[in-house]
Amino acid sequence: MDGPHVTAAGGRTVRLADIATRAGVSVKTVSRVINAEPHVAAATRQAVEAAIEELGAGGDSRPRGRKRRTGVVGLIFPDVRNDYFAAVSRALQERLATVSPTLVSSDSDDDLHIEDEILQAYRRLEVDGLVIFPTGAPGLPEFARQIPTVVVDRTVPSVRGLVDHVLPDSRRAAESLTLHMIEQHHVQRVCLVAGNLGVSTLRNRHTAFHRVVGRTGTENHVLAGLTTAEEAETAAYALFRTLEPPFGVLSTNSLMFWGVLSAAVRLGLKIPSDIVLTTFDQIPGVGTTGIVPTNAVAPATTLAARVVQLLTERINNPGLPPRLLEIDYDIAYGTTCGCIPLDAARNVLG
Repeated sequence: MDGPHVTAAGGRTVRLADIATRAGVSVKTVSRVINAEPHVAAATRQAVEAAIEELGAGGDSRPRGRKRRTGVVGLIFPDVRNDYFAAVSRALQERLATVSPTLVSSDSDDDLHIEDEILQAYRRLEVDGLVIFPTGAPGLPEFARQIPTVVVDRTVPSVRGLVDHVLPDSRRAAESLTLHMIEQHHVQRVCLVAGNLGVSTLRNRHTAFHRVVGRTGTENHVLAGLTTAEEAETAAYALFRTLEPPFGVLSTNSLMFWGVLSAAVRLGLKIPSDIVLTTFDQIPGVGTTGIVPTNAVAPATTLAARVVQLLTERINNPGLPPRLLEIDYDIAYGTTCGCIPLDAARNVLG
């Protein structure tokens, strides 16, 4: 039988479309009633339940969730080049091994249209669940209402309060890094070098940065909307040549970090005596340089553990209310802020 269906007594199948027609509602509404989702009017729920009974899909065989499991979980992340997403993907694979034998991952390239296409493909695959670093595809809310979904790292308005979330506390980490530069290294001016502020995590870091400089009265400068290390280098070079050292810089990811570092080298500015540099995320490629970044990193294993916990509970009990779990970043202090002596890094940057 074509289309989504439920199994009635005696093995006969009843299409959700038939139930919807009998009840005078949409197929989506039938699905929401079947999965015991909240925010369905009592009269509507009664009409759907009556239609289910009339069509012979009630009783002990009445559906209590989605169809049989396929053993496949989908993962959508925004940038395969980012080591952080790769680390989370590996950690999820390890954690999901006991729950689902197959993790299918896709790169949305931070493009909501690509994300929509991936969601459609995952629907055809009949995945048991979805883990997503969302970009904001129009089809995401409907997908999440039908298939157990956990949003990780960042969120978008269309699913806020609708699905389970596991979010690192970007605000607290950005406040800690900014305050560290001001209070521990006594810089009189600080800069934020940021990517797309439409991304919730980056927007949170921007908000926290402004909260700290507003509270401390510190001179500040913001570069935002940068997407590559080259863009960050160009923008940072133009700004830094107008500033008197020393000053502090908070970069929002590894691409921004390398852009700042390249601009500093071009201008002959030394790290950390001229620029106290802090960042988010692991910094690939620093192993042979002697650089030890001062950075905030969301612990991939903790993140994965919480995601799998929520996803497993959601698959087993679709009627649970949406949950939000926040986790702390791990912050390490290294050579780029001056907490660790320069050693080999002096030769690279000096």
